[in-house]
Amino acid sequence: MGGLFGGGTTSTTETRINSMRVQQSAYGLCQPLVYGKNRVTANMFWYGDFTATPHTTVTKSGGKGGSSKTRNTTFTYNASLMLGLCENKIRDIGIVWRDKDQIINKTENDVTKSPIDQLGFELFDGNDNPRWGYIQTKHPDQALHYPFLGYVACANYDLGNNASLSNHTFEVISDITLSDTVHDANPADVIEDFITHPRYGAAPILNMADLAEFRTYCRAANLLISPAFTEQAEAYETINTIVEAVNCAVVPSPDGLKIKTYGDTALTGHGVTFTPDLTPAYHLTDDDFIGEDEPIRVRRSRDTDAFNHTQIEYTNRYNQYNTETVEAKDQANIEMFGLRTEDAVKLDFFCEPKIARHACQLRLQRLLYVRNEYEFQLGWKYCRLEPMDIVTITDISLGLDQFPVRITRIEEDDEGLLTVTANELSVGSYSAIEYDLQASNGYQGGNEEPGHVNAPVIFEPPLDLTNGINQVWIAVSGGVNFGGCNVWASLDNTTYDMIGTIYGSARYGQLVVAIDADDTALQVQLNTPSQMFSGTLEDAEADATLCLLGSEYLNYQVATLNGSGLYTLDDVLRGRFNDAQVHIAGEPFVRIDKAIFEHSFNKNLIGKQIHLKFTSFNGLQQQEQTLDEVTAYSYTLVGGKPAGVKGLSLQSPFIGTSFKVQWQTVVGASGYIVQVLSNGILLREVETTNTDYSYSLEEAKSDGLGRSYTIRVASVSGGNVGLFAELNISNPVPTKLLNVYTTATKDTLTVSWNPSEAPDLKDYAVWMSQTENFDPSSIVPTWVGSDLSHTFEKLTSTTIYYVRVAARDVWKDTVWNYSDQYVQSTSET
Repeated sequence: MGGLFGGGTTSTTETRINSMRVQQSAYGLCQPLVYGKNRVTANMFWYGDFTATPHTTVTKSGGKGGSSKTRNTTFTYNASLMLGLCENKIRDIGIVWRDKDQIINKTENDVTKSPIDQLGFELFDGNDNPRWGYIQTKHPDQALHYPFLGYVACANYDLGNNASLSNHTFEVISDITLSDTVHDANPADVIEDFITHPRYGAAPILNMADLAEFRTYCRAANLLISPAFTEQAEAYETINTIVEAVNCAVVPSPDGLKIKTYGDTALTGHGVTFTPDLTPAYHLTDDDFIGEDEPIRVRRSRDTDAFNHTQIEYTNRYNQYNTETVEAKDQANIEMFGLRTEDAVKLDFFCEPKIARHACQLRLQRLLYVRNEYEFQLGWKYCRLEPMDIVTITDISLGLDQFPVRITRIEEDDEGLLTVTANELSVGSYSAIEYDLQASNGYQGGNEEPGHVNAPVIFEPPLDLTNGINQVWIAVSGGVNFGGCNVWASLDNTTYDMIGTIYGSARYGQLVVAIDADDTALQVQLNTPSQMFSGTLEDAEADATLCLLGSEYLNYQVATLNGSGLYTLDDVLRGRFNDAQVHIAGEPFVRIDKAIFEHSFNKNLIGKQIHLKFTSFNGLQQQEQTLDEVTAYSYTLVGGKPAGVKGLSLQSPFIGTSFKVQWQTVVGASGYIVQVLSNGILLREVETTNTDYSYSLEEAKSDGLGRSYTIRVASVSGGNVGLFAELNISNPVPTKLLNVYTTATKDTLTVSWNPSEAPDLKDYAVWMSQTENFDPSSIVPTWVGSDLSHTFEKLTSTTIYYVRVAARDVWKDTVWNYSDQYVQSTSET
């Protein structure tokens, strides 16, 4: 519609989506079983109440000749949904992944919100759940009861602007874990629940023997697991895989299903101690073996056939449960027989890299070190023997004398004859040191909360560091997820403009122990893990190790790490741009480097208060904070302090009626203050924009004539005054004349002398008297002039005359420095 000056309105509307987009739908999936803590993909089994919400924005454009409006309408979508997780009881939900975003605990105003709280999900833990209240209210005809299904539900879940549900996976923490803090599960607890649970157990009525030994061994050895059974498989295969992976074996027995461990060394861990039972059940001899020709048959695999490199595929909890591989090698065996690698074994119920590495080492030792196999036959009276039992065998022909072996298999024929297979009991081969293993973090999805910045240090550097430009410098750091921040400034603490971006953390902290002005060592505590490195004297003199302590700038040479972020700085050059100061413990310390944020400002802002905010983002520059959730820091701009004056020197000495001093230009200085002092008393102070200054005789007479002066000059910028430079100037009385010559005739006497070197010479004077040792200060000079000689006439012959000569200067012409007394007599003729 046209307006007073023409123009109109243009409307655009994006296509509205009328139903939620489901990328795939699956029926007949098994309900997963989750033990310990593992990542599970959610399966949506109900959704409804799909809603499209319009959002209209209006923008104006145009100039003096007319204007137009553009109206744009877009849509966002939401729906209510239920996502199934697992069949057994859930204790809690840890991390949630939404596509590639990783959502973790977030703390706001001292309140921690879990990932499902942030997304608006409600957890139903599968322990006799009630019906979901929302669906009972909104859709009572669809309110089915899922009492034993672990699932999450959300009303009006935000689908964004594309109406499709993102791929959601959840870190499920099962009710079966080792403890409240150790979320992996003991394999004994897993297998017991997997077999005997009355609802989903593989064989609920199976007779299970006591699993105490198995449970204690796995706990003490830290062989803990977190399986997520998401696909159908034979139960016995699943059980055997777990048992074998943790260095144990399944033993069918009339007493019930037994699980025994190969562990042959005492272990302590997680509050329990495992002590292996290595007591032989029988000591077997030739009297016990059946078969006269070869009672014991021995087989040994070849060295070249034994694997000396094993690998296990596991899911790394610290890399978002992605599949990784750990390996174990016997380097000595590799160097002797060459590398023989076993194909990687998939054991995805290991989620801790350290545990997977331990299991891999145990597997290597079983395959490489236990290779002798013994076979013999026994009668029916040994029918109580079981696999994993230990017996000793004696066979003189084989050199075996009560040699311990562990039974691995027993076969019985129709006549009750037992064929026994056993491995050597090489104590120590079934135990391994638990190695530390650094876990890779992998791709983190960029969804980590960056956290607030630490309290920044805001300061204005000397103009000498900024080429004369007024700047404000800021040291900022953050926590472990801090990748940097955007910097916002405001004059009214209401309207903020972004003035720059900081990447990474600066190195700053505080002074630990107070120091005096003459100390050359100090101890500081940094609030970041960044390192400080030593430098050389040349580095310190070139400001390569520049630091700010309080308001004093200094350079260090030696940096010694004493603890986490605790450094001792030695051989410190103090007072870089001002005098060295006394500092108390707790004063801020900043390492001046490229991590410091720099921002220039107009000199008209000097004296005004600014407000600064810092919105953090994480290492992938995501999850940036908003302005309303961060703290505002206030600072009053005072303007940069100019550097001290350099090159102060005497340009023109006391020549004529003035002297003149000069100095070098100071970058950023708007002017200079010049002070004239004599004997420590300030005589005169002037301001100038020049880089020289003349002090005249008239000014000196007004101030009080003196023979020595101190000139002090400082640079000025705004209201800031730099350090004063000093120059001492003296104008001594012309020195005593030494080379004085006299000659005489009957009635004349001539006096001559060498010229004085006084730069401000005025004239010379001669005193002549017939009194020996006369005091020239008590009489008027006989002659005064600028010549270097003078002849006195009409004198009396044969008379002795005493002569003294002196030079005087312009500056203070009432003071003389008399020469020695010279004697000259006139002649008779």
